[in-house]
Amino acid sequence: MIDKYRNGATANELADQFGLHRQTVSAHLRREDVALHSRVKMTPEIVAKATTLYAEGWSTVRIGEKLGLGPSTVGKALKRAGVRMRPAVAERWHQ
Repeated sequence: MIDKYRNGATANELADQFGLHRQTVSAHLRREDVALHSRVKMTPEIVAKATTLYAEGWSTVRIGEKLGLGPSTVGKALKRAGVRMRPAVAERWHQ
């Protein structure tokens, strides 16, 4: 796992490959003193792209996968940008 990470694999890719959560992968890497890659920064351009995709009906999960971000990071950025969020899928089923 360490070699793959050092050769460019992301924590998300390793998590998928090894059946782990990305935070578990990161914890393993930190325990081995591996320098973690910097995370994607929420620039105005990325927020604008996320806003456009969300308006087109994309979920925060799908947007995060495309942009290399977690769905909660996407959701928080959209809320800070003033985007009115749709109810969660589970909540929509009960309406």
